[in-house]
Amino acid sequence: MAVVVVLAIAVLLVAVFVVPLLTRSTGSSPGATGTDLTYSGARPVADGAASHFEGGGWTLLLATGLVSPVSESFPLNTTALTSIGCAFTPAVVLTSLTVPGDTGNRSSGASPAWEFGYSNSQDTIALVSVIEGQGTVLGTVTGFTCALAAQEVTPVPGNVMDSSRAVEAVAAEVQVFLSAHANASADYALLGAHAAGGHRLGPEWSILYSTCPLSSSASGTGAEFNATVNATSGAIVNTATSPDASCSSGTSVLTIRNAAASESPLATAMSPVSAMRGVCRG
Repeated sequence: MAVVVVLAIAVLLVAVFVVPLLTRSTGSSPGATGTDLTYSGARPVADGAASHFEGGGWTLLLATGLVSPVSESFPLNTTALTSIGCAFTPAVVLTSLTVPGDTGNRSSGASPAWEFGYSNSQDTIALVSVIEGQGTVLGTVTGFTCALAAQEVTPVPGNVMDSSRAVEAVAAEVQVFLSAHANASADYALLGAHAAGGHRLGPEWSILYSTCPLSSSASGTGAEFNATVNATSGAIVNTATSPDASCSSGTSVLTIRNAAASESPLATAMSPVSAMRGVCRG
């Protein structure tokens, strides 16, 4: 139950919030933004933004990098959090989350839009966005259910591999998929160690490529590749490819793929934020 909640919050990070000033200007052409960052480049920016927020003392629980071939915006919707007993308190004026369009190298593990989730000693969760190299604390998530989720995830250790190396671990399969779908949407998600099915898992990278758009109104089916990689050893946990994954399962292209997660409060909280089909353990 707790891991589902954590995963839901992670998805919530990805597609629900945005600081309009951080998004690229209307009418700009999609392409490599020049500020696409891998996890190792984006995390220091996020850490810096969080370091002085509400006294500091924040530890990282999860991170998600999103890549879309076209700019996609997602309206602010905190109803899912409220329904599970959690509340979002904005630190800045928020209306929606915009993921900049990008047609750069999908196999690099880099993204123009990263979302990070931190917790403190009170089990408050802080959401930090790094869009095109600029970091901003979006706000905090509080409430019993989300505090429980924060307790169930071990902070991400400093020795986790970069998102680029996580993609390299499954490079052969990624190359096959991208050779047929060069501009697929991509999601690189990192979650600290957590319990699932009676076992302690992670920290893990979940890698997802999909031809489904990030749009929350996506429908039909699309091709998809997803993989889970141990974030410290580089061992491949699992991989899966589907030629006809549903684009409309969940609130957006990013949904939790773990059956247990669908019943977890964390999964519920995260689903509004996710912009691509989640890859949680296939």
